[in-house]
Amino acid sequence: MRRGPALLTLAVVIALLALSQHAGKQTARLPDLRGRTLRAAQLAARDAGFRQLAADALDRHRVPVLGGNWKVCSQQPPPARYALTTPVTLRVVKTGEACPRR
Repeated sequence: MRRGPALLTLAVVIALLALSQHAGKQTARLPDLRGRTLRAAQLAARDAGFRQLAADALDRHRVPVLGGNWKVCSQQPPPARYALTTPVTLRVVKTGEACPRR
C-alpha cells in the first residue's frame, strides 16, 4: 500500500483547514458609512474587506439597485474593528428623502 498520496492529501486538507480558520480571524476597521451614497459606502466597505447588504430604511420593500440614487442612513454594526466575516447592513433611502428617526 502506497502512503505517499494519502499523506499528501492529508497535508493539503490540514493546510486548507488552517487557512480557513485564519481567514475567519482576520479583522479590519469598518468605516463610518452614514451619509454616503450607497455606491460609495459599498465600495468603502468592500475596500476594507467586508460584504454588505442594503435595506430600505423606510420599510417600503424597495430594492436599492442604482447605488448613486440612494444614501446611507445607518449601518449595523457601527464603525469599529470587526472580523471580516461580520455581516454589515446598510439602511438606505432614496437621495432627496429624509432618513427616518429611530
